[in-house]
Amino acid sequence: MSTIGMAPGVRGIGIMGTMGIHALHIGCPVILVNNLDPERSIPEALFNLFSTCGTIQRIKILYNKRDSALIQFESPDHADNARRTLSGCALWGRNIIISSSKHSSVQASRSDAEDEGSKLFGDYSTSPLHRYRSNNHRSIPSIEPSKLLHVSNISPNVEEEEIKELFLPHGPVNKIKFITNNREGAPQSDRKMCLVELPNVQSAAEALCAIHGRTTDGLRLRVSFSTSTLDGQR
Repeated sequence: MSTIGMAPGVRGIGIMGTMGIHALHIGCPVILVNNLDPERSIPEALFNLFSTCGTIQRIKILYNKRDSALIQFESPDHADNARRTLSGCALWGRNIIISSSKHSSVQASRSDAEDEGSKLFGDYSTSPLHRYRSNNHRSIPSIEPSKLLHVSNISPNVEEEEIKELFLPHGPVNKIKFITNNREGAPQSDRKMCLVELPNVQSAAEALCAIHGRTTDGLRLRVSFSTSTLDGQR
């Protein structure tokens, strides 16, 4: 039974066990996420994390159960990718539990238009922060959470110290390495990229939730888990 980046002192949830229990709902574009921190869970943070697995349409934190949320993806494949990739991920001192939902879509209710309700629902169908465009039919990669993050769309005016200050609230930054595309024929860009290593998977996941989409020097940062290592090897 495998787990991903378990929070200290918290028992992980077996990925295969979780999927097996909810096999009846395979093919549904909506997932149910449980065991969230109700004090820190907001739709924007969940969008930043779960959009690493596919294109998200809507997110709704349950009004009477604030440690749970429904997330609707563009397709069942994207939802399945999230179940396989993020089940058991350590986040905010807990290990999140992901299963298929009995719902086929996520809808806003009347209470979601109220002040408190607006903090529990988000429509991301037209968000500029999607990592994968709707008209791009290539397969979505399955990148498991790691303590190493890939940060792109960095302004050329932003220096290493500024990047470090962004990530410090989420844990000590072990190392930052700026990277360039050295492939022959690759177009030159005026945007920078870097790898940021944090102490553990939980710190990286929390940083991703907070920093993806943040504007720095006029550009929105894009943050994802990295499959690389700091020495450039896979």
